[in-house]
Amino acid sequence: MYRIETYSDAIEQIATLPDDALADYAQVLGVLELVPWNGARCATTTPTAPFGPCRSAGPGLVTYLILDDQRRVDVLNIVWMD
Repeated sequence: MYRIETYSDAIEQIATLPDDALADYAQVLGVLELVPWNGARCATTTPTAPFGPCRSAGPGLVTYLILDDQRRVDVLNIVWMD
């Protein structure tokens, strides 16, 4: 299991999410704790995970960094496009 660390910028972004998006975001964190390498890859090779009502192309996107040697996932950025 991986430990989740959230950067301060991402904490501020989470605070602006709509209330109904928070449950979807929590589900993403649950997946990242178990299988963080299952996320998609951007052109920069930074892993990402969509969330929201339509998970495959949801209005939310989590960008994160995986630190395997520490069994840690750092949440870098949260984008909500709705």
